[in-house]
Amino acid sequence: MKSPFPGLLILAAGVLLAAPVRAERISLQVNGGFSTYNLDDVNDAGDRANELAGQEVFSPVHSGWSAGLGAGYTLDAELTLGLAYERLMGSTSYSGGSLSAEFDLPADLYKIFLDYLPANGNSVRVGAGAATGMVRSAASYQESDLATSSLEKMDFDGTGFLFEGYVLAETALGSRWALFGQGGFRHAIVGQVTTDGRTIYNPDSLDDKLRLNYSGIFLRLGLKFQP
Repeated sequence: MKSPFPGLLILAAGVLLAAPVRAERISLQVNGGFSTYNLDDVNDAGDRANELAGQEVFSPVHSGWSAGLGAGYTLDAELTLGLAYERLMGSTSYSGGSLSAEFDLPADLYKIFLDYLPANGNSVRVGAGAATGMVRSAASYQESDLATSSLEKMDFDGTGFLFEGYVLAETALGSRWALFGQGGFRHAIVGQVTTDGRTIYNPDSLDDKLRLNYSGIFLRLGLKFQP
C-alpha cells in the first residue's frame, strides 16, 4: 500500500501556513521511551538458526528503547499540530569462537501529530493525541568470522504506513518548559523488505515475504520548550 504520508505532510503544511504564525506558539520537544514490537518474522529466522545450532544463538526481540524530536504549533489553547521524528532501537546478537553475528533492528518514524490538551486550569493537563506518517527500516544483518577475516552484511530496506493513538499528560516547569508523558499503541509495519533491490522472503510467513512489524504499546517521557 502506498504511504499517504506525503499528502498528509502537504495538508499539515497548508494548515500551518493558513494559521496566523506567532513565535510564542511554536514549541520544540525531545523525548525518550520504550516500545514493544511484534517482530515475528525476524524471531522466526532466529529460531531456525537456534535449531540448526542446537542451542539458543539468537534471543527473540520483543521490545526496545526509542528517542525522538518534534516541533509543534499551538493552533489554539487546546490543540497542537506538529511534526516529529523518532528512532526505534532493538537488536539480537551471537558471539562464539571466531564467529559473531547480529540482527540490528532500528527503524525511523516520520510523523504528523495532533495533540489535544484541555485548558482545565490545573497544574497537570491530561488529554489525548494521534499521529500518522511513515516507518522506514534501518535494519541490517551482519556476520563476521575472525578466523577467515570475512565480513558479510545485509541492509534491510523498506517503508510502511504508521498510526499512533495515545493519552498524554503535561505539567509546566516554569514559563517556557514543560514535562510531558505519553502512552498508547502504535501500528507500524514494513510489509516488504528488500536488500540490494531484492525482496527478502520468510518461509514461515503466509505469503513468504519478510515483514518488520514495529506495532505495539509505547511509553514516552519528554521535555517541551517554547523559545
